[in-house]
Amino acid sequence: MHLAHKLRILIVDDHLLVRQGLKQVLSDEYRDIVFGEAGSAEEAQAQIQTQPWRLVILDVSLPDRDGFFVLREIRAHCPQAAVLMLSMYADLLYAARSLQLGAMGYISKSSGRSDLLKAVRSVLDGRKYFSESIGREVDKGGSSVRHGSLSVQECKVLLALAEGKRIGETAAALKLSAKTVSTYKRRILNKLALQSTADLVRYVIDHKLS
Repeated sequence: MHLAHKLRILIVDDHLLVRQGLKQVLSDEYRDIVFGEAGSAEEAQAQIQTQPWRLVILDVSLPDRDGFFVLREIRAHCPQAAVLMLSMYADLLYAARSLQLGAMGYISKSSGRSDLLKAVRSVLDGRKYFSESIGREVDKGGSSVRHGSLSVQECKVLLALAEGKRIGETAAALKLSAKTVSTYKRRILNKLALQSTADLVRYVIDHKLS
């Protein structure tokens, strides 16, 4: 098959084994795939600015910049690409943000092979895909909920504080300074229009984000 007609898939994940596993699953299902790989946001930027892709499978958490930054770059430089987000964190938080920024789908890394293939088929067909655990939230307007505006780090801080961790404990767990965590907390409170840590806890419970 001519190169122009091959299915071009870029896999962005900082774990080599994850990239290899995805390639194996997709190779078993589709013929004539041209794969690209990136282990960081910087590598992903280079790939999307120099080559066209039909599908980008993108990890939310990358070592240099978060996946949402890469998603914005894809929308700017490779708008024809369908983007399927991967994450091992707080589904509702990241799904809402992914949808808001233009991703076609979102799937947890804990999902099975059949769910992954279902997600890939959906986004390649131009249909949005969200796993059942987050589908109801998306159907209710996931792109407009307040937590859809949070960054990856803000999501992590929100969940840590909602679990009862203090500023210092959260800083240690996320390898940040206490000052940085305090700054994130202020931003989160402002974005969610909340007043206190107790309000954050209630928000997480009410939206089933934990």
